[in-house]
Amino acid sequence: MRYFYFNPISKRCYFPLGFQEYPLFATFYQPYKMSAKVMWKLWQTSAFLRYLFSTDHPEKSLPLELIKQYVSPNSILAFNLGTEGIEQKITILGEDKKTNDSFFIKYATSKTARKNVFNEGIVLNQLAHLSFVPKLQLNVNSDDRFTLIKTTVLRGEKMTYQPINNRILEMLYCFSIQHVNSNRNYDSELISCFAHGDFCPWNMLTNKEDIEVFDWELAGQYPLGYDLFTYIFQFEFLVNGCLRFDELIKQNSTVINSYFKNFNVVDWFPYLQEFSKLKYKLELEKNNEDLIESYFRLKEFAV
Repeated sequence: MRYFYFNPISKRCYFPLGFQEYPLFATFYQPYKMSAKVMWKLWQTSAFLRYLFSTDHPEKSLPLELIKQYVSPNSILAFNLGTEGIEQKITILGEDKKTNDSFFIKYATSKTARKNVFNEGIVLNQLAHLSFVPKLQLNVNSDDRFTLIKTTVLRGEKMTYQPINNRILEMLYCFSIQHVNSNRNYDSELISCFAHGDFCPWNMLTNKEDIEVFDWELAGQYPLGYDLFTYIFQFEFLVNGCLRFDELIKQNSTVINSYFKNFNVVDWFPYLQEFSKLKYKLELEKNNEDLIESYFRLKEFAV
């Protein structure tokens, strides 16, 4: 079966022949940077361009035969090979052509990625009572070869960045009262609570007035405010490339104060210090060059 890949250099995303007939696949890749948006638009609208960047042997790059063991024979699949590194995993978006049921799969083979995917599986199983998270359908941990989870697909539009509002704060409060066992626990002398671990707009969908959240592989016990500070700083560092610490804190001082007041914390600066130290440590372990320098500077600023 012919697969088309995007972009032509990285060959990260693979879409099957006939994918345009399924609106679901248009949501699989939604870039934030303008250059990526332009390239994606050209690729979507030009059949000739897609043909130039296609292959009749996708099995050379994709684990097609293995994934087919966990889906129906009528399934049509799109693949994202992920970002290279110790946390790299393959994500798959699929739809059964007969039943129109859609599903999402994460597949990991490296030690770190398998740990993350396994963690997401056990977390989602415990969050099944929440309406805004995907429902776990399958959790496979195959010896030392691979880990795979299969979930339902959340519906909505990818959320663009927006200032933190009461709706987002209520969601953070909801996270904090969940009692979840996971393999990520970063306790400190400060107050800790359950957190998503990567609370950013690209892991969120908007559906009318509701927000839905996916990608729970980093979820666990973190110092209070971890998700709040992640939302404030991560987008700025990765998308805008800005290191405006004073300005960002000033812009968000009202919501920061409101958030910590909910937990009877008056002085929240120690939590910013703890957050910046932990984020720097984690990004350093991943060798994430896009964020190491940013969080190092934030750590120095917080100290």
